[in-house]
Amino acid sequence: MSELLKVAELGKSFGRRRVLTDVSFAVEPGRVYGFLGRNGEGKTTLARILMGIIPASRGEVLFKGKIVKFGDSEYKREIGYIPEDPFFYGGMKVGEFLRFNGSFYPRWNTARVRTFFETLDLNPGARIKTLSRGEKLQLGFVAAIGAAPDILILDDPTSGLDVPTRHDFLRNIIRDLAERGTAVLFATHMIHELERVADHLFILHGGRIILNRSFEDVKALTRRVRLWFDGEAPEKLPVEGVLSLHREAGRLEAVVFPWNGAAEEGIRSLSLIRTEIEPLSLEEIFVGFVGSGPARLDAK
Repeated sequence: MSELLKVAELGKSFGRRRVLTDVSFAVEPGRVYGFLGRNGEGKTTLARILMGIIPASRGEVLFKGKIVKFGDSEYKREIGYIPEDPFFYGGMKVGEFLRFNGSFYPRWNTARVRTFFETLDLNPGARIKTLSRGEKLQLGFVAAIGAAPDILILDDPTSGLDVPTRHDFLRNIIRDLAERGTAVLFATHMIHELERVADHLFILHGGRIILNRSFEDVKALTRRVRLWFDGEAPEKLPVEGVLSLHREAGRLEAVVFPWNGAAEEGIRSLSLIRTEIEPLSLEEIFVGFVGSGPARLDAK
């Protein structure tokens, strides 16, 4: 499958503060990529670089095999972007905004706009300034769908929305776009949302991507291990990829990635009186990677 977007050794600094360091990844059509990271880890900075809003300090971005330079605009016709707080001309009516927006996109799909417009029950005569946050999000997505983008970048757009609206957004819009071939880059701090839609996961930590794996791999290869010993628990485990480790008296609990045959063999080598091994939720996995434990870098 061909790469739509390739980011190579991207870096960004604001003065002496380095926000992104050697960020590299590739994006393919029809997949949903989840970007996870604590606040301030550079998710928004990365989205703004990809959209040409701010320049990178180093590295390069390629769209469909061509290097994108700061100031280029042609590629933006094929990329949609919805930030956490999108800007609209409040005095415009909903229908006016969509006609105005459509004039910038040669692939504007009026039929799909009409379908989603009716599904979401948006009022074309309403002034945008009178819309709720949820309605503005819906309007932004109708505009994104109409543009038929090859890539859609979402920077935490569901923050502050009610649960039914978020579920509709995830179920009806993101999956619809991906099924039609759009690559979706979804940055969010609402981790549980990605479990419904993500095909691939990135974790940003310390300005770097420390996890770059398919969602299925991450879920299948991360385990919580609880061990009981006849006596004091050891300070370390004979296992590679220990993300976090908690020890007390004769008990030890660890999160391990990747959980594989070598890890199982390491556990079997211990003298144990009881063992529990279980899968984790995505939120627990995320905490394992970015918490206070010995996080594994470059898990690819």
